[in-house]
Amino acid sequence: MNFKKNILTLLFCAFLIFSQTAQASKLPNDVWKYVKNQLPQAQQRFDSVLIISDNVMYIPLYPPNTTTVDEIKTEYIYPQNKTLKDLPEVVLLNNGYSLLKVFKDEKGNYTLTKKDDLPIKVRLGLMPQDMLTPIGLKMPESLKLTLGDLLIPTKDENSLALKNEGKEKPINSYTSSTKSNDFIPTVHFQNKKLFINPRNSKFLSVYDNNTKTPLYELKLSSMPLKIVTSETSKVALVLYWSGKKVEIIDLKDERVIESIELSAGATDVVLNKKDNLAYVASQNANTIYVINLNSMKLDKAIKLDQKPAKLAYCAEDNTIAFYDEFLSKIFNVTEENGSYTVRAVGDGSNISKVIIDNKNIYAISRIQNELYIYDKKEAKLINTIAIDKKPTDALLFQGKIFILCAKEGYMDVYDIAENKIISRERLSQDGFYSNMTLIPGENNVLITGINSKSYLVYNLDTMKLAQKQETYIDVANIIILDKSQRL
Repeated sequence: MNFKKNILTLLFCAFLIFSQTAQASKLPNDVWKYVKNQLPQAQQRFDSVLIISDNVMYIPLYPPNTTTVDEIKTEYIYPQNKTLKDLPEVVLLNNGYSLLKVFKDEKGNYTLTKKDDLPIKVRLGLMPQDMLTPIGLKMPESLKLTLGDLLIPTKDENSLALKNEGKEKPINSYTSSTKSNDFIPTVHFQNKKLFINPRNSKFLSVYDNNTKTPLYELKLSSMPLKIVTSETSKVALVLYWSGKKVEIIDLKDERVIESIELSAGATDVVLNKKDNLAYVASQNANTIYVINLNSMKLDKAIKLDQKPAKLAYCAEDNTIAFYDEFLSKIFNVTEENGSYTVRAVGDGSNISKVIIDNKNIYAISRIQNELYIYDKKEAKLINTIAIDKKPTDALLFQGKIFILCAKEGYMDVYDIAENKIISRERLSQDGFYSNMTLIPGENNVLITGINSKSYLVYNLDTMKLAQKQETYIDVANIIILDKSQRL
């Protein structure tokens, strides 16, 4: 009799649940405040999933009816005699909300607690119906009702990964097919996972466990123009050469989680790592788009009179710089109370890279072989520094600007405090090196280029070439992940 009564209760409550589907994208303020008080490091994802650390996350369950309480407390915890700070498997709050810890086994499969006699308040909770469901989530029978209308994606259905048969091959004109995908790992890539987009290819080749050949490939929508990575959200934002959309890819499950249509094609992107925002420029739309990589949504569009490209962002004063190649001018963008002011700071010819700090804007001219320095406050050119031929990329690191000069393979180092070039070292004359990528966990940069048949590792502390390694890929874009930082 009790069994039949419980079944009827469950069915009735299920009706209530599905008639009040949990569409909310954020937890109630009092619940979120309680979680942050217990776990200050917690982050709330766009679908209200709680990210506690790189290896711990919780799925919230919304109750059929919320109970108003004076103070949020725990009503039930499993295992017993734990607090939320101890990261238990199940937490039931006194207002009806529950938190379920997500487990990942050695095969990469996700699951939840195996305890089957959970309180009925937990079993009648509902997962957020806009939730990005973990691929292949194995649901215990006692918790299947919590899915609601959510479907659990399988790895084959949603992953970008391709099987070996029937896929296109990247174009590589100078190597044999047996070596065309080889990327020879070195000590600098231990415990790293690499996603490499070869030149003229719409694939990302995935390298792991120090393998020189890719384990598999991810098929993108088209040939990418540029890829940037959010360490906070563990996602990649992909800009394409053709079309108006940008895509956000989950690097943990290797699937597209959001596609955002712009008014015109994107031309560049730069990250605001502090707020986890991406600023995407579109020349044809005369716009800088602000994409929130926490909510995975387009926040706003900053309309301009100029055509922005070569974006740079300064976290210290929250300013943006860009180059308009049609006007041959450098601009600074400041924001106050949601209003943006655009100001020209000087002329520039054939600019290949823009860098910004809290005082100055720096631009390198690929034709003039010069570093231009503009004062942001005074909005004028204050210095011009001669650099080596064909500067292609540059980065700011601890008060120095490292400038990659491709014509004869030099690295020029400009010291901001000393206002001069303090180092000029020839790295390699083989090929045309054009891109620098910081290696996570190291003060080293990976230097890649076209037709070089090698990649370089350069140390930013010693300002010396650390290693030159033969390889067989023309790298167009690369993502380097520290494996210890992945879920």
